[in-house]
Amino acid sequence: MFSKFINDYKYYFFFFFIIQFISLSWIVQSFSSGGLGYLILGIFLIFVLASFIAFLNYVFIKLFLIYFNRTNLKYLLIPLSLSVVEILKEFIFGGFPWNPASVIYYKNLWILDLLPYTGVYGMGILIHLLIGFIAYLFIINQKKLSYLLSLVAIIIFLIGLIDKPQNNSIGQKKLNIALIQPNIYESLVQFDVLNNFEIYEQLTQEALNNNENIDVIIWPEGSLPIDLNNRPGLLSRAGGLINDNQILILGSSAIEDNQLFNRLFVINPKGNVIQYYDKQKLVLFGEYVPFIKPLVSRFLNLGMNYSSGNNQSLLQLPKDVPAIPMICFESIFNYKSINENICQTNLVIQISNDSWFGKWYGPKQHLANSLLRSVEFQKTLIRSTPSGISAVINPNGVIEKSIPNDQKNYLVYEYPINESLGYCQSKLLYSLFFLILIFVGSFVYVRVKK
Repeated sequence: MFSKFINDYKYYFFFFFIIQFISLSWIVQSFSSGGLGYLILGIFLIFVLASFIAFLNYVFIKLFLIYFNRTNLKYLLIPLSLSVVEILKEFIFGGFPWNPASVIYYKNLWILDLLPYTGVYGMGILIHLLIGFIAYLFIINQKKLSYLLSLVAIIIFLIGLIDKPQNNSIGQKKLNIALIQPNIYESLVQFDVLNNFEIYEQLTQEALNNNENIDVIIWPEGSLPIDLNNRPGLLSRAGGLINDNQILILGSSAIEDNQLFNRLFVINPKGNVIQYYDKQKLVLFGEYVPFIKPLVSRFLNLGMNYSSGNNQSLLQLPKDVPAIPMICFESIFNYKSINENICQTNLVIQISNDSWFGKWYGPKQHLANSLLRSVEFQKTLIRSTPSGISAVINPNGVIEKSIPNDQKNYLVYEYPINESLGYCQSKLLYSLFFLILIFVGSFVYVRVKK
């Protein structure tokens, strides 16, 4: 039956389409707030996206079968076609590297120790190789060995249920960071800027009153859904919440030079913008529509495309701590493609707006995908969202503190300042080279055998 499935092309597309459609269905939530018309549009876009990814998987499996169909190597190599698609998703149409195979181990701290050396895609290749090898052994009647490897795979997965001892930093200088989560859900048709601001204001004052040594306060992406860049009154009011030697980081839109940006603002107590970062990796159809030049208006609700930023600088936080800024889905990409300076700091500040996806599993998936990248590059990840999941993830993948989805709260984290940089390197090229080596080696083997 397994062999029949492999050799029957018609199953491939529908198999991968169903998987992708189910795993991406949370996107519907972001459209449903706009009414029936937007809901239908959301379902259509998920249908298109799931179809496209399923088509890529179908094409690459079929290409492998064209050449390797007469050899049992196809059972070993077909799973690796999934690794090819995983890497392609990083680059096609702006990129959507969502849910790589290694995401199944995001809670397995023992396996996560390998990520700095294999990378996210390298880990996926190893997973697909193991699956392919198990299938290959089964087909050539080495069933006992196939079952043994299957048992090993299950044991490796179950190891993730065992806690791993962690080293706690003692006596290090700390940067005190407060994350504000107001539990505000986004809507395409309804929003109240001042009401949102008052909720953030109240939670921020509560955090500051209860914690005297806070250095950085972080509000999430889209905290104030307006053009904050041209609102000096609101900037001044936001700055008035903090004291000297403190900064406020928040996300909002910004119109500048007739372009609209998704911006991270760094504000001082006077309400001055002392630094900013504009999102570089925009979400297709969510933040821009390709081939349409944005018609800029100061009224954001009329609709306009976001423009990509190109600022690759570091944020300079209090106590001389540098940090890499990221906005929303940027955290799931290869960090080197977001900021070439990633290895000059141990800290990533990510503001996100997962409230678009409600109480579904979208925020949990985003957390898992972001965690993988932070472990790969050995960075502490500080992520702030309006409704969850706001969290602090250490370089080993441990979620040290978090605020669950659908909860109004704040958290304070003492970030241990470590001036020595950890192991930090992109493994994307190594993963590509490894895949090419396997495929070329298989090609040569088949030719020689003929």
